[in-house]
Amino acid sequence: MSLLVAWHTFVMVMAVSPDSVITRAAWSLIYPYVILFNLDNYWGFFAPKVGPSYQFRYVVEDAAGQKHMFIPTDQLSRFSPNSIWLRDHYRVIMDSVDTYGEITVAELCREHAALRPVAISLLEVEGIEGEGKEFGPQDRRLGKNPLDPEFVTVHTLKTIRCPAQ
Repeated sequence: MSLLVAWHTFVMVMAVSPDSVITRAAWSLIYPYVILFNLDNYWGFFAPKVGPSYQFRYVVEDAAGQKHMFIPTDQLSRFSPNSIWLRDHYRVIMDSVDTYGEITVAELCREHAALRPVAISLLEVEGIEGEGKEFGPQDRRLGKNPLDPEFVTVHTLKTIRCPAQ
């Protein structure tokens, strides 16, 4: 049994190793085993490349014409199970704004009634990727956040008037 474990471990390490003379020589030996057990797949789950981040925001325009920005995820605790559900909820709103935009705006208009809202703009904030402005370790050391204005693009998904109260 230990010989099988050693062989399988050797194959897994060689299958994902960078190209070299040794790996090319080993590849001819391990190829049938790799194909048989489908070990030649992407192994990114060990250290995935995290794509750009997204954040739901909205802007409330009040009766005086002033605009108030709200970032609902800033109110969430990472330790609360509700935070996972609410982040997914915001993602669904962003993905299906035509379906959920009206009801979301109606709820937000009621929530911010003290501001006397006239309209609400639903926004999607997306991290920039591949444009030379990507967030990196040096930015983290400087105290920056991946969702700071210099690292994101803001898309207005929809602006919807508040229903008459």
